[in-house]
Amino acid sequence: MNQRTRITVFTPLLACSLAIGTAVTGWAAATPKTAPAAAPASAACFVEVKADDATKAIVTGEGFDKAKGDVLLHQTDGVGGGTVKVGDDGTFTSGDVPAGTYKAFQRGGSSSDCVGGAAAQDAVNQKLIASERERGAKEGFTDGKALALAGTCDARPKPPQNQKQNRHGLVPNFEGAKKAKEAHDAAYDAAFTAALKRYCTD
Repeated sequence: MNQRTRITVFTPLLACSLAIGTAVTGWAAATPKTAPAAAPASAACFVEVKADDATKAIVTGEGFDKAKGDVLLHQTDGVGGGTVKVGDDGTFTSGDVPAGTYKAFQRGGSSSDCVGGAAAQDAVNQKLIASERERGAKEGFTDGKALALAGTCDARPKPPQNQKQNRHGLVPNFEGAKKAKEAHDAAYDAAFTAALKRYCTD
């Protein structure tokens, strides 16, 4: 086979490969993928000054690995600290420690600069808002899809009541809980409508 013949044979094969690649890409984009496994929560910790004694605080944390052993608490602006056991769910709660700034870490594992005051409250609020937005989107799409497949394409979204959650340590305040509900309901409505549009017009 000479050079000219090889080029002539190769050109249709290349065109065919490109066409197949495009078709596969289009099919992959249109095919729903399996939901990825939830990523482990990143380590975070909070310092809460005790209401009845401003010289003392409690440090709480989440996202740590029980298999890595105890969490070490280091007071970066004083001499407080100690070790705390980690629960099966990756959370911990210290006993009374001197009020101050802390870092929590595990040898060979996670670490986190602990936040307190307004920054801690904002972090807890934002975490709830994000999780409720994600929950609303999942619930809305699931409910909308079910109704669409049942032939009810004129349904209106009705977000379920927010779930009561068992929280560890610092909890969202009223404003944070309110914004979380708004985020949940907005995400639910949008996902519900998207599901109807997709399954009622396909």
